[in-house]
Amino acid sequence: MNRTYTFLLLAILLGLMPACGDHGHSHDQPGADAHDQSGLEGERPTVAVTHWTDRSELFMEYPVFVAGEGGRSAIHVTDLTDFSPLVTGEAVVVLRGDDGRVLEFRDGPSRPGIFGVDLEVERAGVYEMSLRVEAPGLQDVHELGPVTVYASGATLPAEEEREAISFLKEQQWALEFGTTAVAARGIRPGVTVPATVQPRAGGDALMTAPVPGRVDPTARVPVPGARVRTGAMLARITPRSDDLRDAAGLRAALVESEQSHVLAVQERDRAERLVEARALPTRRLDEAKAVVATSKAGLDAAQERWSRFQSLSQSADGDAEAAMFVMRAPFDGVVSEVRFAAGASVEANDLLMRIVDPDRVHVVGSVPESLAARLGTVAAGELILDGQSPLSLDKPFATNPVIDPTARTTEIRFALDNRRPKLRIGQAVRLRLFVGDEESMAAIPESAVVDDGGRPVVFVQTGGESFERRPVRLGGAADGYVHVVEGVKPGERVVHHGAYLVRLASMSTQIPAHGHAH
Repeated sequence: MNRTYTFLLLAILLGLMPACGDHGHSHDQPGADAHDQSGLEGERPTVAVTHWTDRSELFMEYPVFVAGEGGRSAIHVTDLTDFSPLVTGEAVVVLRGDDGRVLEFRDGPSRPGIFGVDLEVERAGVYEMSLRVEAPGLQDVHELGPVTVYASGATLPAEEEREAISFLKEQQWALEFGTTAVAARGIRPGVTVPATVQPRAGGDALMTAPVPGRVDPTARVPVPGARVRTGAMLARITPRSDDLRDAAGLRAALVESEQSHVLAVQERDRAERLVEARALPTRRLDEAKAVVATSKAGLDAAQERWSRFQSLSQSADGDAEAAMFVMRAPFDGVVSEVRFAAGASVEANDLLMRIVDPDRVHVVGSVPESLAARLGTVAAGELILDGQSPLSLDKPFATNPVIDPTARTTEIRFALDNRRPKLRIGQAVRLRLFVGDEESMAAIPESAVVDDGGRPVVFVQTGGESFERRPVRLGGAADGYVHVVEGVKPGERVVHHGAYLVRLASMSTQIPAHGHAH
């Protein structure tokens, strides 16, 4: 995150805090809310309750119940599907007495997400308290347990003072924010290595000039990034006439190309049989297919030269169009490099352009020598992409048994259907290799982990607007989740969207007042 964006977020946070700081209302005044007013003489202490269901989060503040005394509660309801405030419907507070008596108090939102409900109980005692949410698209019940209604004049419990990071509901609703519960999750141990995206075998073609000559000055030259279809014309070259007069040499080159192609096809067929019998690794079949493609391209070029020679020899007027060599795309792909211009003179075997297939690629990881012995246990992998969810990969199809003497690394290869992620050929990525047996323990989304001075921390939600910075010790990671060996427990809720905003709030020198203006 750059510095400008950081300062902008901090400004937003500081700007929102004062707006939520008005807490000078009396609970007996119309429109007042139940927030911390214990500092005012005679005021009842405030109770804060936070409760989650699968559908919604409830953060409720209300004055301690005293028989015969009314008070106004502030009820904050968050829709957990998108962590937005509930803006319609009613919040219904239900109290059930030991004698079977049921009291209900209800009201609609005074502001988006905030319901101000007046509460008054005439009889002291212990009641079971619940809150029912009734809104279009959201019907939910929060069971809050027993509450005590104290007799008039009784000694009331003191408010609990607890140091915490304050991040108000108005801030959570206005910014990108979300929490999730810590839960056990099975993850296979893994190691992360650098990797690059490379063309598949047979998906990378270097197009060279078949003969010396001149590129057709009237033809359109492909540009890097242009998509081409199999057989599409890439360039036309007018050969030097003297080079086409050697009939014996051209015929010999054609026969040699035909024989090379026949042998390549035979080798490919043999490799297919051996791979089916599991007597040969699939890598050898890929290599054999690449040799077939190369020999076929050479055969096509030889046939083209012989055909042009015959056409030129039989043409009395020396038709220039008939004598041109046409270069065509060997497969569907993208032009990645162009090294010629229209009308340029070229020599035989000059590199003219490169065609790659970006839709089916290989992800090649560089594995340190110290980890090479574990490559045989790699069952799967995943790509770690900045700002995106990890991308799952199937079992690797090839591992190189040779250690690079300079880098002291070896290679592991995965095949990837690249039509959806659209990774770039040559792009540097991180590759996570899964080794060993799956382990189950407390896990959180990787997005919940914040680098705080070089140490991983998470922010645990201890109340509706209260958070705690918690250093953690991490374990294995997969599918966007990471094991937490130490620091949090199952059932606790951590911030996984907007954790950096909570960190900014913890660093702010301006501490917001606890109450709100509703």
